[in-house]
Amino acid sequence: MLSQFENQSINQEVARLNLPNSRIKHFAPASYAQAGEDVIVEGILAAKLCKSQRSWDSVFYVEIGANHPISTSSTYLMYQRGARGVLVEPNPELEALIRTARPDDVLVRSVVLPAPQASATLFIGNAHELSSVDKAHVESFGDFNGLGGIREHIEVSAIGINELLTPYANKVDYLSIDCEGLDHDLVKAIDYERIRPGVIQCEQSEHRLKGNRAQIINLMECRSYRLAAMTDNNVIFERST
Repeated sequence: MLSQFENQSINQEVARLNLPNSRIKHFAPASYAQAGEDVIVEGILAAKLCKSQRSWDSVFYVEIGANHPISTSSTYLMYQRGARGVLVEPNPELEALIRTARPDDVLVRSVVLPAPQASATLFIGNAHELSSVDKAHVESFGDFNGLGGIREHIEVSAIGINELLTPYANKVDYLSIDCEGLDHDLVKAIDYERIRPGVIQCEQSEHRLKGNRAQIINLMECRSYRLAAMTDNNVIFERST
């Protein structure tokens, strides 16, 4: 999906080299994710839809750690396409934003953990995107240009990842996980005998957990998922069987 904005990467590079630009305007792809992951996943899903003769309004996603409904969202581009799904976000301060921007999605206000438990402590960062149940992970960002640090901690409801996904076991086209340090443990805990998302994306957190990316890749390959793409922040897998 293209945006209404010209591709400034083209314009700036052409200007830098003092070259004439193309007479046809080129527009940048619409993207809301942190590093263009939504454009990558859009392409993977578009190919799947073409092969299966499905439409975008049949696509179902689950975004664990949804945070802001638009900014850095892994699924808002798909929402614009007509897909719908479940957004999991435990921070009560973000509820109104999510319900306003994503009225057709289901909001689950819980933290997701590898195993079921009733509640957990959520450490809310000065920047919402850094909030986590892992206190050390939030603190690992340091000052973060004045946005780092923990503002408060609250008790929130919790749900196990299999408990969350089981009702949608056979319909998840895209599972996005961004849980600030818990991603490896969450993808490891999924019951892949019953729950087989078509595409899985998770954050690698290499800045703090060295070698975590390789561990996630090895784990997913052993579960019949191939590494489809990688950005500075996330790894994206496609089910191979």
